[in-house]
Amino acid sequence: MKKIVLIIFLFLFSVSFFSFIPQRGQAEVCPPEQRGGLVPCAKYCDDPDTPYDETQPCQLCHFFVMTDKILDFVFLRLVPAIAVLMLLIGGIMFFFAGGNPQTLSQAKSVITATVMGLVIIFAAWLIVNTFFGMIGVASWTGLQGGWFSINCPI
Repeated sequence: MKKIVLIIFLFLFSVSFFSFIPQRGQAEVCPPEQRGGLVPCAKYCDDPDTPYDETQPCQLCHFFVMTDKILDFVFLRLVPAIAVLMLLIGGIMFFFAGGNPQTLSQAKSVITATVMGLVIIFAAWLIVNTFFGMIGVASWTGLQGGWFSINCPI
């Protein structure tokens, strides 16, 4: 008797739980709190702020779109925030050094390392972009937005 009640309960729970999940083809617009994210495919709702449909099943080109989103997040959001934080820490150390030569040299090294890191990161991007622009990667690959744009034709 207990097994029958348990099976009925599990059946009713699974039917009620899975009835709220929209099926493929029933794509709806995502509410604002569910928009964004790094994965551009296999979602149950579509983000109208992106040029592609997130309800499509994942394919190989979506991996490249996701990699592009991760790199954009790291280089345009994470690196500047960490650099500002490190410059702030170096400045506070420099301000509160109070004539202690060891703390002054440590503060200078934090600021110098932060600036050099930023120079290396963005100079590497500039060198690669200039090189690919000079050899004409965008023209012989057919990419409209440049060599760094990902076009997923789905």
